[in-house]
Amino acid sequence: MHFQIRQAEHLWSWVLLNEADETVAESSRTFPSAAQASAAALAFAHLVSRAGKSLTVRSSSGMLL
Repeated sequence: MHFQIRQAEHLWSWVLLNEADETVAESSRTFPSAAQASAAALAFAHLVSRAGKSLTVRSSSGMLL
C-alpha cells in the first residue's frame, strides 16, 4: 500500500491506495498545502499502526495468538 497526495484546485488531500491502485482510505478533509496533507497521512499511518499493535486474538484454548 502507498499514500498519494492529491491536489484539487488550491487544496490538498491524501489517499491510501492498495497494490491495484484502488482507494483503501482517504482524508475526510482537505488541507491548504501538500506538506500538511502529507503530515496528516503520516499521522493516520501512525494511528493505524498503533491500532494494529493493540489487536489481539484469543484461540479456543484461551491463548493469545
